[in-house]
Amino acid sequence: MTKLSRGVRTLLQTIADQDDGHAVLFHHAPRGRWRLDGTQYTVNDRTFHPLDALGFVDIGDGRTDRVKVTAAGRAYLAGGTQ
Repeated sequence: MTKLSRGVRTLLQTIADQDDGHAVLFHHAPRGRWRLDGTQYTVNDRTFHPLDALGFVDIGDGRTDRVKVTAAGRAYLAGGTQ
């Protein structure tokens, strides 16, 4: 099974925790970062790349669309490598 870095896994877990079926919104922040709507949680753009490449999240257009965790992402969290 794929082993994710701590930061990437934290992002996946955060999205999964916040995604109530309507996805979650991230806003562009300075220096190539994104901030989760309504929180101070901010993450580098590149942290999304492995999750997108593995199909664990759907980032839509990568700019304005909401981000949602996929079934593969939820399955990884349920039995993934810690």
